[in-house]
Amino acid sequence: MFMDTSTKSTFRSALRGMSSLLLGIAGLAFLFGGRAISEFGKVDRVLAEMLGLGLAGVFLVLGMVFKNAG
Repeated sequence: MFMDTSTKSTFRSALRGMSSLLLGIAGLAFLFGGRAISEFGKVDRVLAEMLGLGLAGVFLVLGMVFKNAG
């Protein structure tokens, strides 16, 4: 696939933006994910906290992958 300089720059910029968004979501999921899952999903609090931490980890890894790809 042929990509010129402007396409590469746009693609890198989009990846950096997505990485910032995903890292922000990871932070919010770490802080508020367990409580939100527990309240809205009617899940036991301990399980909801574990799910929230797992979700934060997934978004963190995706954000770091996008950051390194950019």
